[in-house]
Amino acid sequence: MSFDIRGWNFDIDRFIDPFVPAPRWHLVPRPIAHFLGYRDTPNKPLGNVLTAFWSLIGAFCGVALVAEVSKRVPSIVARDAPKVVGSFGAAAVIEFYAIESPFAQPRNAFISQMFACLIGVGISKLLALNPHAEEYTALGGALACGLTTAVMGLTGTVHPPAGATALLAVTNSQTAGLGWFLFPVMLLGITLMQITALIVNNIQRRFPLYWWTPHPLSQSKDTDEEKDHQKAGSDVPSHYEASLTDVPRRVVVERGDFWVPDGLYLSEVEKRVLGAISERI
Repeated sequence: MSFDIRGWNFDIDRFIDPFVPAPRWHLVPRPIAHFLGYRDTPNKPLGNVLTAFWSLIGAFCGVALVAEVSKRVPSIVARDAPKVVGSFGAAAVIEFYAIESPFAQPRNAFISQMFACLIGVGISKLLALNPHAEEYTALGGALACGLTTAVMGLTGTVHPPAGATALLAVTNSQTAGLGWFLFPVMLLGITLMQITALIVNNIQRRFPLYWWTPHPLSQSKDTDEEKDHQKAGSDVPSHYEASLTDVPRRVVVERGDFWVPDGLYLSEVEKRVLGAISERI
């Protein structure tokens, strides 16, 4: 009897999403909702020059803010913690350039780093029980990175910089010396980086594409305010919000060109098919 595990699939969102309410950003004042990623019309695409410019501004501001705030926190200074953990350099690239990637969305950024801290510090603590721990530091770091990658993959929270955090938590003496205090250090840095991303990335672009998942969330019961809007004939949507926008998600094919919604990634074969269809119109 053959045993095939290739079809195995674990979807944690299947168990969690029913308990996560759909966002209601349309009830938030529009200027605030804008900087939380909400849009009622799609953004115009930017060329790579403007994208590179805003990436430069965002990465500089994000990393600089983390460093400047960290060196003014007494508990961080007292423990001689690094002002900027090295993995934030990789995070800056994702959070300010590849902002449409699932890796850049808030859920991935926060939860992945918490997994990295838990696994990295846990392995570092276990190695410290061995008097010859230094001989196994590299292997411990590799194990921490591997376990973090696997956990992120199973929980849908992949964020590449978290792999670096797990590695540093074991192999870097300054980071490893923090022990469990690495949690608040990383949480502070992630929060500051995300705040910067919400400001800079929403000036001419849109961030995040979603806060929890790109898939539909369960619709909570209408609030009194929503009912009042609907009675008054408002255009407030009565259905769930799949992400942060009321714009229908559709693929548009016109003569000689085609467009896909934010967050939808096509393979090269799919792009060629749509391109061939657009040429035939």
